[in-house]
Amino acid sequence: MNLGRLFLAELEREVILLARYPFELVTRLIWNLGFALMIFFGFQTVGAGLPGFEAGQLGRLLGLLVTYIAINGLTNGTDLLTREAQTGTLEQAALSPPPLVTILLMRDLASFVEMLVRFALVLAIAIAVTGARFHLDGPAFVVLLTLMYLGMEGIGLMMAGAALAYKRVATLGQFVVMLVFGLAIMPLEGLPAWMSAFVAHFPFTQALVLLREVAVHGTGFTVLLGQGAVWSLALDAGLYLAGGIAAFAWAERRAREWGTLNQY
Repeated sequence: MNLGRLFLAELEREVILLARYPFELVTRLIWNLGFALMIFFGFQTVGAGLPGFEAGQLGRLLGLLVTYIAINGLTNGTDLLTREAQTGTLEQAALSPPPLVTILLMRDLASFVEMLVRFALVLAIAIAVTGARFHLDGPAFVVLLTLMYLGMEGIGLMMAGAALAYKRVATLGQFVVMLVFGLAIMPLEGLPAWMSAFVAHFPFTQALVLLREVAVHGTGFTVLLGQGAVWSLALDAGLYLAGGIAAFAWAERRAREWGTLNQY
């Protein structure tokens, strides 16, 4: 099995879908940008002039823009399985030479490439509209966003496995999405101790803290590497991804045993 060829095929599929449905692409951009600007200017009206508010606003805007990449990793797998089950093609995908989990991973990574391009475009528009001044370090952004996405992909595979075995997991998906949105806008330093322990090893918040250090405070990426924070994120992302692959494999086996693989 040639993973590179499978990835390129999924990437080509992603490009074809974007070209075939341009209205959907424009709608995504408007949604990604519009909601973030609404929250940004909403906070601007009530907090302008407070000590440290401007830095907090920059971090909040960055968090909202990064949120869409995180949510993509969380929900892509479940959405794919749901669509395949509804159209009756899930069994065909499950019987193809590559394992089903590999197809999900390659399709999600292809989607992530598109998300990176869209993130850069939305960030540029947001900077132009708001006048925000970020320290833009392209390689640092790519590395941190990739590690975050792999970790969130692990959680997404757990949710996809739950959808494969138990079918209806919309409430769980809504809870996780709202959790990510909440963490994107709230000050992480003021969280209670029990929640701080969770966010310290949650790939989204780990990456967001580091991205804010780079983009808002101008901290060099090599400094973060020396502090060990990037390695910690990489380790946690790897653990989440491995856990997600294992959970999905278990759920797929159960669905095959129950004979419910293609039911919805």
